[in-house]
Amino acid sequence: MRKSLSILFVGLSGLVLFACGGNGNGDPFSGTGGNGGVILTCATLEVPPPDCDNACTSDSQCDASFCQNSKCVANCTATEGCGEGSTCNTTRGRCVPNMGTGGTGGTGNTGGNACQSVTITPTRSIPNVMFLVDQSGSMTSDFAGQPRWSAAHGAITGIVSELDSIVRFGLTTYTSQNGDSSPPCPRLPVAGDPLAASPRVDFGLNNASAIGNNGIYPSSYPNDAGGDTPTGDSIDALVGVIQSNSPPAEGPTIIVLATDGEPDTCEVPNPQTGQAEAVTAATAAHSAGLDVFILSVGNEVSDSHLQEMANVGVGKPANESGDPAPFWKATTPQGLGDAFQQIISDSISCDIQMDKRFDDKEKACNDPESDVRLNGVPLSCPTEWRVKPGVDDIIELVGSACDTFKSGDVTFSAEFPCGAIVVE
Repeated sequence: MRKSLSILFVGLSGLVLFACGGNGNGDPFSGTGGNGGVILTCATLEVPPPDCDNACTSDSQCDASFCQNSKCVANCTATEGCGEGSTCNTTRGRCVPNMGTGGTGGTGNTGGNACQSVTITPTRSIPNVMFLVDQSGSMTSDFAGQPRWSAAHGAITGIVSELDSIVRFGLTTYTSQNGDSSPPCPRLPVAGDPLAASPRVDFGLNNASAIGNNGIYPSSYPNDAGGDTPTGDSIDALVGVIQSNSPPAEGPTIIVLATDGEPDTCEVPNPQTGQAEAVTAATAAHSAGLDVFILSVGNEVSDSHLQEMANVGVGKPANESGDPAPFWKATTPQGLGDAFQQIISDSISCDIQMDKRFDDKEKACNDPESDVRLNGVPLSCPTEWRVKPGVDDIIELVGSACDTFKSGDVTFSAEFPCGAIVVE
């Protein structure tokens, strides 16, 4: 006799289902497995909700559906899409098992003290990552056979294309024109008049096309760019932009600074004496809730400045020596790609937030009926998953399972014995 609760998590915003399992033999915990209905889409529903295919960033922006891959979608309506033993939750267009039925929509016995069926939506932490890319004249210098600018472009667009379904990416470049006040310093970004209507790429999922668009972030260095490196001024300006149009807060928001030279300032473009101003700006960014990670494209930024920026960017003292923050210095395109990969990977959480609590963590971990899977592969507790220490409402993936989870869209499912989770 199987008494269980199940969870299904697909991609970023799939359905989580807690339901009783059973065998339909009349036992109070039993029921037929059911087929859960046919999963439909906006394109195949006979009468889709009116907001289907609307652009979105969260479920709250969808009236009769839910947000998935930046579009409002639905799997059912009041009359279509759900099998025997389940009905459509028309508020969000999802099939919900009827109370006391078996499996994912069976027709089991509803008597006795059967597990209660509850439908919830999981939350995967989605980081917001803004690239701040140096567009000073030195970015045309050779970098293992290609310009530093082109190498950085290839590394950034590569990581964005790989992870833009699970990370909200944005991008802006920065420089100044030798202290010229027209256009003002700093310039965010600088790539000529065509950019005036699109001054940056704001945070968003599925932003690979926008960031890779040569009109916004060209692969070849813009002819009318060039100038100086007012890093501190540019960080201050970018923080103001982000604060005026804050991204969703369910994940961290970070700035990834890619530069190839020592900073100057808008007031003193030469020589490069803007180190203190840049450190102050990174300190202020962290205080505003935006961590700053610095990557040197080439060898021309001193380790001492990189270390100070890395330290204050995550809230450490500039002269921290006992546990200094990491910084990155790349000298090859492969090194650039690896550095960006590490920075972004570290920002992706392996936590799966639930709106229900585990009642018995040990039972959830050790009971043989517990079945937790990632992409269909069973995971072991506690070496590959666990209830996060100190809390009772987060499943944390660890080890190689965490690495897989960070690699892109995944399917997560879990089944627990009754009594492991609080059903209120």
